[in-house]
Amino acid sequence: MKTAKKQPKKRLNWGTGLTIAIVLFTTGTLGMVGFIISLNFHMVSDNHYEKAVNYQQHINRVEQAGALASPVEIELNSDREEIHIFIPVTTPGDNISGNIELYRPDNSAMDQLITLSPNEDGFQQIPAQNLAKGKWLVKVSWTAAGENYFIEKSLFI
Repeated sequence: MKTAKKQPKKRLNWGTGLTIAIVLFTTGTLGMVGFIISLNFHMVSDNHYEKAVNYQQHINRVEQAGALASPVEIELNSDREEIHIFIPVTTPGDNISGNIELYRPDNSAMDQLITLSPNEDGFQQIPAQNLAKGKWLVKVSWTAAGENYFIEKSLFI
């Protein structure tokens, strides 16, 4: 009876394993560098340094808005394709002035600045049918009774 010789299992040489590891590492690193270079990393805001200097004033305005007796409401009415903004009027005859910024995070060319002009109840409607679908930040900045306020809300149209 003839016995068949068992073939020894072929094992990887340590040099071959090291070469494979280096090639995989180099390929992964170059792939990651290529991916990161292809990302759009440009800042959307042109005056981001000026905005950073005035940040404490912004914090104070946000705190003022949060301290209001009734909250500011910003909502999207999908049925009528409108953005509704309600600013509580603390005393009749408050002269509310300010602006509404419709900010598109991915495309600054679509940003819009609208003058805040609420009715006597503090309500304002903004048509949304011409706004592109996607994420919008609605930033409302106003002054009433000598106090400055700011609030922002994310809406998906």
